Amino acid sequence: MPRALESIGLKIDSPTGQVLPGRGFYQLEEDSVYAQVGEYHNGRRFFNYLESEHVRFDIDRTGRLILIEVGLPRRRWEIDEHLAPPPIAEPADIRWLDFRSRMPEPRLIANPARTALLLQFAPGQSWRWFTLAESVFVQVDVNRNLAAVLIARIEDDLAGRQIAAFRRLTSRRWPSRARRANPPSA
Repeated sequence: MPRALESIGLKIDSPTGQVLPGRGFYQLEEDSVYAQVGEYHNGRRFFNYLESEHVRFDIDRTGRLILIEVGLPRRRWEIDEHLAPPPIAEPADIRWLDFRSRMPEPRLIANPARTALLLQFAPGQSWRWFTLAESVFVQVDVNRNLAAVLIARIEDDLAGRQIAAFRRLTSRRWPSRARRANPPSA
């Protein structure tokens, strides 16, 4: 059984490129959210994870978050009338330091339309917000531990059509290293 974490450590550096694509998709037939973080291609694979009863973070070999899965139906999320993206969020290259562990169960707080979801690991005001991807933000405390993750854009998705289209779009928009190194010949 994986060890239980009290907090989730992060390594935060200056961004090395553009803000990555990111978006949440509510799978209607599964009552689950899948939030794709960053480009999607065959070379970028799941390597590690952090999980609680209802939430799972998939992490790649370099320590970057690539997918968030929330398995609690949206009808059971708390509602906050004032939930909105942070007014200031610095772009950052964030690496997850912990893996293959049980993480604390976050509070799941949504806006009234349930198109944004906050995964709150630590209550109260935390230190600062960072942009992890276009619609995915991370809040940290003064020790650079994870305080919250905000998925600011969640779309309804039936049979995985929307997430598949998003992945096709990001694979064209963000070509993999292999394709950049070996462009097709004319």
